[in-house]
Amino acid sequence: MPQGQASEDTVMEPVRLKAVLRQKHLQTHSTFCREYDRVARKIDPQLVGTWPSRAQFHRWLSGELKGLPYPHHCRVLEKMCPGWTADQLFDPGSAETESSAGEASPMVPAAMALPETAIASSPISIRPYVEKAFDREHVVIDFFGFSGETLHGVIQEPLDKIRAGQLKPRSLTVRMLVPDTSAPMAVPCSSEDLSDDPEFRQRAGRIMLRHGQAILDSIEELSDLGMVENARAEIRVHGVPPLFKLYVLNNEEAFFGFYPIRHHEVKIKGTTHPVYDLMGKEASLFRYTTRDGSPVGAQYVTQARQWFTTVWETISREFTG
Repeated sequence: MPQGQASEDTVMEPVRLKAVLRQKHLQTHSTFCREYDRVARKIDPQLVGTWPSRAQFHRWLSGELKGLPYPHHCRVLEKMCPGWTADQLFDPGSAETESSAGEASPMVPAAMALPETAIASSPISIRPYVEKAFDREHVVIDFFGFSGETLHGVIQEPLDKIRAGQLKPRSLTVRMLVPDTSAPMAVPCSSEDLSDDPEFRQRAGRIMLRHGQAILDSIEELSDLGMVENARAEIRVHGVPPLFKLYVLNNEEAFFGFYPIRHHEVKIKGTTHPVYDLMGKEASLFRYTTRDGSPVGAQYVTQARQWFTTVWETISREFTG
C-alpha cells in the first residue's frame, strides 16, 4: 500500500496532532500551510509548498492515515511542534480533550507504579521518575534551570543503561534552557552591594558548561554508536533570571521548584567573593502529572510545556560554549 494512504478498514480516531495544532491555532488548512512554509523555509527552501492537500490534511487529523506521512513532512511537523516526535503526533487514540477551562489537556494514560506524590522533597528524588521516563519508546526531556548539575546527575544512569543495552528507546530528545552567564545577572550577585560579579558569573558558566557538555557528549555518543535511532540534545541560553527550575518529562509530568537564595563565600583565584547564590540542591520540587486524573495536573503540564516552548522559540539563542 502506498505510504500515506489509509486502508479500507482503518478505524478513524483523532490523533494528537489535531490537539497540538489547535493549541497553536493552526487547525485550519490555510493557516497550517502558511506555518508549514515558514518552518520548511528554515529547514530546506525546496520543501516550501510541499504541504499536504486539504484532503490529505484531513486524513492526518482524523487518524485515517496508516503509518506516518512522508519523511519530509515528519521533519517539518517535528519542527512545527517542538517536544513531539512524528510517532507521538500520529499516535491514534491519543488526541487531547477539551478541559473545562477551554484549554486542551492530555488524555490521562495508565497509572505508573511510582507513588503519586504531590511533592518531591529534593531535586535528587526525581531520579526514579526520570529513569521511568526512559522506559518509553520516545523519550523527551525539557529542562529550565541554572546549571543543569542535578539533571546531569539524574540522567546519567539511564543513559548508561541505554549504552549497556538495558534500555532501548527509539528516540531521545533533551532540551536545556540555561541563563546566559556572559551577560550581567541580577542573581547570583555580590552580597555586599547586589552588584553583578563577573568572576563568580564566569565560575558559574564553567559549571554549567561542564555538566551541559557532559550530557551533550553522552547523547551524541549514543547516536554515533547507533544505540538510539534518533538521539539529539541541545542547549540554549537566555537572559531570564534563573529563579526556579522546571523539568518536563515526556510531555506528561512536570516538576517545578523555586531556587532558595543564600549568602555564602566562594574563593576564586585566591580572592573571597561574598555572594547571594542560587541553591539548586535545596530546592523542593512539586510534581504535576497527567496520570492521576486531576484536571489541575493536566493543565499545569500543558502550560509548563507551552511556556518552555515559548522561551525556546523566542528569547533564547544557541549556546556556543
